[in-house]
Amino acid sequence: MYPDIIAIGIPIMIACVVIEIIIDRRRATPRYRFNAAVSNMSCGSFEQVTSFISKGLFLALYVALYENFRVTTLQDGVAMFLLLVVAVDLVFYGFHRFSHRCALLWSGHMVHHEIEEFNLTVALRRSVMQEFTIIGVYLPFAVLGFSPALFFLAFAAHNLYQFLIHTSYLPEMRLLGKVFNTPYHHELHHCRNSVYIDKNFAGVLIIWDKLFGTFAPRTEAPEFGVDQLTHTLNPVKAQVTTLAAVLAETRRRKGLAAKLNALVGPPDYLGWTPAKAAPGEPAPVRPMFNPKLGAKDWWLVGLTFVAIAIATTVYRNAEPGLLTWHKLMAMLVFTVVLYGLGRLLDRPMANAHATAAPSIRADINGARP
Repeated sequence: MYPDIIAIGIPIMIACVVIEIIIDRRRATPRYRFNAAVSNMSCGSFEQVTSFISKGLFLALYVALYENFRVTTLQDGVAMFLLLVVAVDLVFYGFHRFSHRCALLWSGHMVHHEIEEFNLTVALRRSVMQEFTIIGVYLPFAVLGFSPALFFLAFAAHNLYQFLIHTSYLPEMRLLGKVFNTPYHHELHHCRNSVYIDKNFAGVLIIWDKLFGTFAPRTEAPEFGVDQLTHTLNPVKAQVTTLAAVLAETRRRKGLAAKLNALVGPPDYLGWTPAKAAPGEPAPVRPMFNPKLGAKDWWLVGLTFVAIAIATTVYRNAEPGLLTWHKLMAMLVFTVVLYGLGRLLDRPMANAHATAAPSIRADINGARP
């Protein structure tokens, strides 16, 4: 097996986030909210400590197919690695594009999109559910004969590259951007402007968007986020909030066809529908879920998160030598701590300093077809 470059890269990613925060503090219009950044990175920690389940399933299925059903044996090498990265990226493009138009898949992918900023911590805001749903689209590589070691190295490298494109502090890189996905391209994918919705799906190579008609150049100032409103900063609750809404809408609809459409059709019914303004009045302001932390909570959240970040780094590097029950116990402890941290992030929503969004059921009712 090749080294676990994700585990090795965690301290580097944290260092990059720290550098970006320092730069951001000097901007006239910062792109960081402390509570949102903690929520993003906590989602990443939660995904990392639960991923042994999805990774174990993924590896077991891949190895079984490779050993019993491969049609040929492809030898590891630099050229084969580069070919695999390109092929993985094409498959990722297709899955990513479909996950924006299938409500069930969107309920996992939404975790990554719901925060209304664009910075490196958003790259760490990962979905536990998506780690399972994405497995099936990559299994054909085992049948084609790509070794498990080389495939998972390419898969990890593909994920690491996508971390780097979640920043607005790098230049446009026009020449590189003709072929590769860059932060300049990718930040548009995280916008709710109508001209940017469902555009720039690429992971590494922007050529897929240009070939398949989903490329969008920058034509107007970006507005980050999606139509669906954020309802919690809790990294555990965020994993299931949209899934619960999709399942609730599926139960509500009558008839098999309508239920299937709610489950696997477009997730448009989840969007926020603002009340119409009276003639001559300005449009209603879009609410942002942004509870304000008090001074004591600020320090408690900060210290708790630092402890979680250190523990996650130590755990991920020690994980290969741990027994399954050790991993299950670690997952339980992390879940409880992260849920408690999320309660702190959400708690101020009850006081006068919080700007809370309406319930997700209200959004669905307002956007029913």
